[in-house]
Amino acid sequence: MVQASDSTFGILSVSLLLFVLLFMAPYSEGDAQAPASTSEAHSGGSLLVQTHRAVLKQGPSSRFKLRGMAVKDARLPVLESARGEGCNAGVWYRVNTDAWICADEVTLVRDNPVAIAQPSMKDRTLTPWPYAFISENATEYEWSRYGWLEERREIFPGFGFGVEKRISIDGVQYYKTPEGRIIPATAARISGRVSTFRGVQIHKGDPWPVGWVNAREAWAYTEPSAAKEFRVRKLERYERFNVQEEALGGKQRFYRLGEGEWVRDRDVRVATRAPRPKDVRDDERWIDVDVKSQIVTAYVGDTPVYATLVSTGRYGGSRTVKGQFRVWVKVAAIAMDNTDEVREMDSDTAPLDTDTGDTDSAERKLYSLQDVPWTQFFHESYAIHAVYWHDRFGNRKSHGCVNMAPTDALWFYNWTSPAVPDGWWSVYATETDRGTVIRVR
Repeated sequence: MVQASDSTFGILSVSLLLFVLLFMAPYSEGDAQAPASTSEAHSGGSLLVQTHRAVLKQGPSSRFKLRGMAVKDARLPVLESARGEGCNAGVWYRVNTDAWICADEVTLVRDNPVAIAQPSMKDRTLTPWPYAFISENATEYEWSRYGWLEERREIFPGFGFGVEKRISIDGVQYYKTPEGRIIPATAARISGRVSTFRGVQIHKGDPWPVGWVNAREAWAYTEPSAAKEFRVRKLERYERFNVQEEALGGKQRFYRLGEGEWVRDRDVRVATRAPRPKDVRDDERWIDVDVKSQIVTAYVGDTPVYATLVSTGRYGGSRTVKGQFRVWVKVAAIAMDNTDEVREMDSDTAPLDTDTGDTDSAERKLYSLQDVPWTQFFHESYAIHAVYWHDRFGNRKSHGCVNMAPTDALWFYNWTSPAVPDGWWSVYATETDRGTVIRVR
């Protein structure tokens, strides 16, 4: 997969790169050919999507910008039709606001519209799929159009992917990924490392500020002092608390958690209220990313409504970009890797660590993390997304993106704009359906 360099702007998979190159080029609606006839309203029935990822445009022509992607077998509403270029059938159907699909990719059926949110969670609670990591060098396959397996690429220890199901081909066991890739089951193992951490939803009247224990070893003290004689109990990592009081103990700052319990500032992460950006309305949703504290807070105007620990980019070329941005595209799940890029630079580059999937110990290691769910791009290839490969929230960890625990990533994905309609795999912001403001500081 083609991967944008960490030293330039973070993580971008080839699928998203193709979106950008093919669909996001500068364009004005005046450049598009007007429909050949007046649009026609429809009532009843639905459009059954026939292709794996059906393209949705902002107008009834292939020359309009991309609006999103719909998944196969979704039944979308048919609101009106119009003639336009770039579609063999010559007809486009509108299925949502500023969202048109070519008749080539759908079948008009009598059934009512039915679709589910993507990626489907089914009966799962944390992630859409179980995840596995490659444990030995192997080959990844895909089905050819002639019905046999053909080699797609080499895969190495530490590469991660979602497991849609386990299948048998000629007596050999394989894992099938959500994107249809086929991986030998003997070369991978299912991971149990998906984090169960979640942030906190904040309601009117709830205590504030809120914080979490971050250190692997932290203690509560009876006084604002780190002397051993004042230790009262060992604190669990991720233990949540509300700040009752602050005090200095020598040169160290302490927070009071409760009666007779103080914790050192260095052992915790505390969410404090952030000033609203000047151009954000007092009733508008926006997100504050505090790189120093490794905390992300969702606001409505000046009111915090959700806060959680995250992992932003490490130092050097992996720093998370700072500034004020807007979500420009949301994708249900996407691949993040650097395999082609790194191999071009260094044919001897080592793969990821077999046990951890970690890249901290080397500056240029191959990484390939497929099926990353609930991804929201806010500046070029910088994104907020779930991770299934670490549980180090509250600490810098990423290649530039904002890593979240799965439960938090899903909450933010559903809370931000543009909303992703059921049956859609991705959605792009438009001038009339703008993305949520994200400020990184």
